[in-house]
Amino acid sequence: MLKAAVIGLGKIGLMFDINSKQEKPSSHIFAYRLEPEIDLVAAVGVRQEQGDYLQKAAPEVRFYLDMATMLANNKSDIISICTPPTVRLELIRSILEISKPRVIFCEKPVASSIEEAKELHTLLQSYDCLLIPNLSRRWNKGTTKVRQAIKEQQFGKLEKIHLRYTRGIYNTGSHLFDLVRFFAGDIDNVRVIEQVSTSINPDSDPSYSFTFTVGDQITGFAEAFDDRNYILFELDLYFDKGKIEIVRAGDEIRYYSTGIDPLFMGFQSLLLSHKDENLLKDSSNIQNAVKHIADLLENDAEPVCTLEDGIYPLYVAEALIKSYRNNGSVEKVASS
Repeated sequence: MLKAAVIGLGKIGLMFDINSKQEKPSSHIFAYRLEPEIDLVAAVGVRQEQGDYLQKAAPEVRFYLDMATMLANNKSDIISICTPPTVRLELIRSILEISKPRVIFCEKPVASSIEEAKELHTLLQSYDCLLIPNLSRRWNKGTTKVRQAIKEQQFGKLEKIHLRYTRGIYNTGSHLFDLVRFFAGDIDNVRVIEQVSTSINPDSDPSYSFTFTVGDQITGFAEAFDDRNYILFELDLYFDKGKIEIVRAGDEIRYYSTGIDPLFMGFQSLLLSHKDENLLKDSSNIQNAVKHIADLLENDAEPVCTLEDGIYPLYVAEALIKSYRNNGSVEKVASS
């Protein structure tokens, strides 16, 4: 039986599932508890109140207020990091020195800067430990199906990508930039059009509307919205013979093929071919991720997401910030 521990009992660590009406888990604690191959043994928080919630939800899990004590007292194969990125590098260094887990399952962004991410990459070379970033859409069955459709050119050649999002280039942007890469390849260039005000501090996580390119053939446009009005996470993928829409944060995916327009004779239009619904309701990304980690350790499966994947969005964010500061200049996205 694999053993796991969780560091950080905020929303993604635990609280998303406290008093939740969702049937599937949204937090690390609940995802581990539902995985039969993993025994969740311990968790650390910063307030006793978090321990009280943990006691009610998972009374068998030991709660700590001191991370070093938890690591010393509990040998774990898997450790989840659900803390802010500002303390991540030193935290991971301590984990590796004290506990030596086989997998660190880390919330995004994996670091607070590219320089820190490079240090993290160097640090991990000295340990037999995989760092798996939680770029959660990679474990969504709908996302995997879209990627396969692109690979097989079921709707022809991918030509344009439109993105709509709220809540920052680091928060939501990590997922968006990763999906573009997952579907089409690395973003090569970006150009900021405007900064959009949101509930998040613009100095720590700005939101930009911007254009971008992927290779020589694909162009893109990302539009930021104010999350104080509503939250948004949508992608439109335009092909020469169809379209795929990812809406409601990935809960619904619509597939369109070209066909004779029913109203305008002699023209082709996009006709709904089929749609997949309740992709988030019927399947938990975090639970799929935990199951995948168990498969990695027990069956030597290939990682779906790597440290390099987790670092990549930081390079896109860096280019966007540079473009904004240079009054909308075209900036090349550096590579790791």
